[in-house]
Amino acid sequence: MRITGLNITHKGLLMVLIPVVFQLLFIAALNIPLHRFAHELESMRIGKKILFAIQENEIDLSKMIWALMVGGPQESIGYIANYHEKVVRQHKWSMQNQTSDPELLQLAKEGRKIWNMSEEMWMSDPTAGGQGGGMGWIGMQSSQKGFKLFREQRLLMNKVLAVERRKVAQQPEEIAALRNTLVLFLWIGFGISCLISLALMMYFSRDIVNRLNGIAEKAQLLSFGKTVQVENIEADEIGQLENTIAATSLKVAEIRNRQAVILDNSADVICSLDAKLKFAAVGEAASKIWGHTPDQLLGKSVLAMLSADTVESTSIALERIAAGNGDGRVENVIKCGDGSLKNAVWIVLWSPEKRTFFCVVHDVTELRNVEKLKQHFISVASHDLRAPLTSVTLNVSILTESMKNELSPGIITELERVQHSAQRLTDLVNELLELDKLEAGRLSVELKKVLASDACEAARDLLFGLARQSELTVTVTEGDAFVMAEDKRLVQMISNLLSNAIKFSPRGGNIEIDVREEGQFAVISIKDEGCGMTAKECATVFEKFSQARSAKTTSAKGTGLGLAVVKALAEAHGGRVEVVSAVGKGSTFSLFIPLAASSGREEERA
Repeated sequence: MRITGLNITHKGLLMVLIPVVFQLLFIAALNIPLHRFAHELESMRIGKKILFAIQENEIDLSKMIWALMVGGPQESIGYIANYHEKVVRQHKWSMQNQTSDPELLQLAKEGRKIWNMSEEMWMSDPTAGGQGGGMGWIGMQSSQKGFKLFREQRLLMNKVLAVERRKVAQQPEEIAALRNTLVLFLWIGFGISCLISLALMMYFSRDIVNRLNGIAEKAQLLSFGKTVQVENIEADEIGQLENTIAATSLKVAEIRNRQAVILDNSADVICSLDAKLKFAAVGEAASKIWGHTPDQLLGKSVLAMLSADTVESTSIALERIAAGNGDGRVENVIKCGDGSLKNAVWIVLWSPEKRTFFCVVHDVTELRNVEKLKQHFISVASHDLRAPLTSVTLNVSILTESMKNELSPGIITELERVQHSAQRLTDLVNELLELDKLEAGRLSVELKKVLASDACEAARDLLFGLARQSELTVTVTEGDAFVMAEDKRLVQMISNLLSNAIKFSPRGGNIEIDVREEGQFAVISIKDEGCGMTAKECATVFEKFSQARSAKTTSAKGTGLGLAVVKALAEAHGGRVEVVSAVGKGSTFSLFIPLAASSGREEERA
């Protein structure tokens, strides 16, 4: 049987009120044995009063008889009057306080018989015509009646004492029996109250727990993405929760359907990996791009899908993302279902709460093929251009030097312009070849302990002439550090940054080179007083052929590859390069190079 139409609050009130009502009824029933106990105590009290009264009668009667035998008439009449007054008073009290004890009733009856005898003697007066007043007690005959009355009183007293002893002996047993009855009654009431409370608790709690278990099962189904069906919902708090779960189930199903459409029709594979790098969820696009269905990939390690040469780098990269700021980019090669290999770029977001990697995987195979073709073209073109450019530069230089006095100033100016353009093309070819080697990983660096200040001084000396032409002052601060780098490449990086600062600094300005330690890196900063860059330009300044807006208006021209070379060389050394700039406030380029095991001037001095 299930009570419907009640909410949780009503059921809670029932669980409280029903035991309370029982307790009230129990208290009312408890009055019955308590009333009996009170009646018994009152009966004992009256019985004791009667016993005390009979004892006093016996004492007064004894005094009266003694007065009759020893004292004179006046003294005897005083005792007789006193005795008669007490007997009358006790008789009236005994008539008003009746007891229900049969033995005491019998004793009271005998006592009233003695009272009647004493009343007859009181009223008898042979000289006063029956007017009484106690004179009927005086005389020999009256003394004999008094002795008879005393004897009756004595017998009654013995009976009273016997009853009193028996009552005294029985009283503890009766009190103990009454107490045991009360204790038993209390325990029975307590037990019944507990049973009622337990029964109510089991009934209502079982109903609530069963419904909550049902809700837990529905919530679990909801977490698995299944639609929850709810029937016969009651109008209480749990019913409202069931309604909410049902509505949430429909909403989640709608959202999942929309997500499935997005995932299945996405041009990229959207997936998630658990902390053990196993697929937890995969979009349908994996079937089209990788040739593996989502069911085949679920629970499978992503490392098993990668080419052997990218397994370790992918594992290390994901560990760094999880230990770092939580997002990053990973490149690897994926083995497809048909055996082909595809280049992939993973955009990864790590969730510490869910301990899950959320990934968007771009297929960059075509892009990498295009880059390879571009690199091949640049390599071939650069090699093919280097020889003629070198020849042109050399011939123009020879012609200018050997026929300087025979040629007109206009021709000499044009020849110098040709030589300058050829030199720029030669620099461009050299930087393209070097950048191609860096990006292809064919250029290795030989790391050793190098003093950063020495590389800064070498770069400043190398560009001293260019700085003097623009009347610039290049200052190297006293900071220093030992770094792990190839000294020639370190000078090249600093020279490229310093050359860039010289090109865009105003005439007569200052350029400052500073060296400091920051964590595990030495930071070499080149600060200029140029026109500065916008935030958008700072974000792209290290890309190939990228030039800031101010570079297009200045007379100093560059290849657009110098900063890209610096970035590639810095990454080859395990470092990085950054820029901080604002329009009109100059720029500060910072080169981060890993510190050597020990750094500072102290080792140099040692």
